[in-house]
Amino acid sequence: MSTHQNPPTLPPRFAALQTYIHWSLATETERTRMRNTSQMAEIVAFKDAMLVEVDAIVDYLNGFPLDAMPPQEAALMHMLLSLAEVAPAVEAYRQPGVIDGYAFERFKADETFVMRPPI
Repeated sequence: MSTHQNPPTLPPRFAALQTYIHWSLATETERTRMRNTSQMAEIVAFKDAMLVEVDAIVDYLNGFPLDAMPPQEAALMHMLLSLAEVAPAVEAYRQPGVIDGYAFERFKADETFVMRPPI
């Protein structure tokens, strides 16, 4: 049995971003690794493509419950989280990794942490 899975697809409205589907990463650990192992040109191209659509993406995703998104919308949400992951690299570091930071592999994200506003 093959363990290969097809890459996720995006909602038709955002099909133009399918080129960047490899940035649809479900965990912070995956997003951190992707940022730190990508070339800066790749990061900037992803950021530029996403920024054109970011307001439309947020408006669109606001129509779905955060904890029960359909697969295409979840894939788009994961790309939005990757955009947040690359923002410091573009805006502050101007390189994939933290300037004078420790090896990114040492960072162990708590993948179970969920930030929610107080009720």
